Amino acid sequence: MLIRSASQYISMDLGELFLQFIEQYHEVLRDADADEMKATGLPDITIHQFFYLREIRHQEQTTHTQLAQALQVTKPSVTAAVSKLIKDGFVSRVQSAEDQRKFYLSLTRQGHLIFTHKERAYKRFIQQVERHATQEQKIILEEAFKIMISSFPEPDSGSFDD
Repeated sequence: MLIRSASQYISMDLGELFLQFIEQYHEVLRDADADEMKATGLPDITIHQFFYLREIRHQEQTTHTQLAQALQVTKPSVTAAVSKLIKDGFVSRVQSAEDQRKFYLSLTRQGHLIFTHKERAYKRFIQQVERHATQEQKIILEEAFKIMISSFPEPDSGSFDD
């Protein structure tokens, strides 16, 4: 991989820099994903599937309703996504012994494996950035991420500001 000098980007405006960042992110992540998926022999998952697996893993046993609330999506969206994850062998659905109307979701062994490998691919990207940044630049980058994250409305709070 070619490492470019930061001075190359001095004449770019914020929009151009952002697009360049997205392009680099996509390239690094694609390579990291390929390496990780080759190691497991499992199919790749989307970023949305990753977030579903992350939330299910975090809660250990969760219901469709709890997952929809945590991810701030509709129950039909959860049902569709979870059905695919179950079909792919990444999630299991077990009926509650106490309330037979309730089903608990949890990661399968393959679900844990694919989540761990995908998470490692994402971490490789930020490690690449960290290797080429000074401590001061890392602090600036953290602040920039905080600004970007706080610049957008919460998913259920309404529209964007103009």
